[in-house]
Amino acid sequence: PRYALVEALMGFLSALLFWKLVAVDVDGAVAIRLARFALYFAFCGTLVVLSFIDLDTKLLPDVITLPAIPIFFLAAFGAHDVGWRDRAIGAVAGYLFVRLIADAYFYLLKREGMGLGDGKLLAVMGAVLGWKALPFIIFGGSFLGAAISIPLLLVARRRQKAAPASTEAAAEAADDSLARVQVPFGPFLSLAAILYLFIGQAVLRALVAPLDG
Repeated sequence: PRYALVEALMGFLSALLFWKLVAVDVDGAVAIRLARFALYFAFCGTLVVLSFIDLDTKLLPDVITLPAIPIFFLAAFGAHDVGWRDRAIGAVAGYLFVRLIADAYFYLLKREGMGLGDGKLLAVMGAVLGWKALPFIIFGGSFLGAAISIPLLLVARRRQKAAPASTEAAAEAADDSLARVQVPFGPFLSLAAILYLFIGQAVLRALVAPLDG
């Protein structure tokens, strides 16, 4: 079933990308528009692959993320979309943002709270979309993660407490285990990055418009 889901998802994203970047957006020659489509199709495909791996293993493998950073950075030159300086800053800033949070969390609580794989994933996104996309992706991914994960965790806790064999000690242990549960952040960052491709610029313009006025 998941194979069919992934194929259908990529077919849907491919159609949306072609519609937006080739059929509707007439900025640039046909060759440039096709180059943008190829870049963002490969980018979305990589995000889909990493998302499903993260859901399964809670890991974002270096064998994908590390080569993707320079490959996508160089490929983006052909898209004539985001300047190379913005993309270089985005790749560095994406990784450093997560690295600083992960290190601070570890030093304060003496346990890992955020994997560095998320930083490498953000570096991939920054290398393609530029640093200006990172706030949208980070806050959007955090919002989506909270909106989806918290209700699921609350339902799981309620079921554990309602189980016939549960005791007060078991319920307290369940609360503690849920507090330490690992929620993969990669899928939510990936969803936010894909949303940025389609609506990010419009959202940013809407937020900046009142300030300009």
